[in-house]
Amino acid sequence: MSSPIDLILKFSRDLAYEKPQGEDALWDFLVRRGANLLGCHAASFFETDEAKRLLTFRKSIGPVGGDLVGVSFGYQGVVGACAEGKEPVLINDAETSPLFTKKVDTGTGFKTKNVIAVPAFANGELLGVAEFINAQAGSFNGEDLKAASLLASLVARDVYISRQEATIKQLNLKGESTINNLSGGFIGSDMEGKVIFFNPKASEIFEVGQEYLNKPVVELFQLCPDIVSAIGDVLKQGKTVRRQEFTCMVNGKKKVVGYSSINIKGVDGKIIGAGIIFQDITNL
Repeated sequence: MSSPIDLILKFSRDLAYEKPQGEDALWDFLVRRGANLLGCHAASFFETDEAKRLLTFRKSIGPVGGDLVGVSFGYQGVVGACAEGKEPVLINDAETSPLFTKKVDTGTGFKTKNVIAVPAFANGELLGVAEFINAQAGSFNGEDLKAASLLASLVARDVYISRQEATIKQLNLKGESTINNLSGGFIGSDMEGKVIFFNPKASEIFEVGQEYLNKPVVELFQLCPDIVSAIGDVLKQGKTVRRQEFTCMVNGKKKVVGYSSINIKGVDGKIIGAGIIFQDITNL
């Protein structure tokens, strides 16, 4: 029989190898793989709403699992006690435990004999409670409880990361939309000197398409040397300027461009690149 450490290591390796994408897939992995490794007949994951003290079946497997997904109820029973106390709970005789409520069993015809409930925490936030029911060995032990807690923590960590990535993606999309709709031109590069922004107005002013996007900033030299210098000063020296001008030739026409250079910052406030905001002021 595998030791708890072996069980956790296998779960962790499988999690890294399979890479479930998104919250649903991750919670599904927790209940299915967790139930298999812990050796139990049923398992569920409950999403928690601490403000409303509400539990919702997010994932559930077992004889009646499919009928429970989406059902919500107030904090009660073993899972409610786990959510309330934010501590793992092990009950080996559900029939006599004051924490156990028979409501789900009565409504489904399922018979709960023993149960483990563990909180799923990430970054100090309770994301939900994982419940494992009816050990095939006849009862759960303290090592099972520790293992279940670690399995829930591993998945909660990945769910938290998934949420952060989704948030950053939305912010990036919002930022890209804002940049593309600027009334002025914008060209930006990452810290490695690759062009990551070249908005439509920049294309209009310099009468080009998107051929410079994802290319090294130095290739902009053929477009206008002053762009390379302005972005280079920010990347190499951290030097930004406001309301400066440069002159360049665009398809044989002399253009005067007013610009400011900036640091590009990520959602965490760290500098992730450099850029210039500019306008064609030839006729002003």
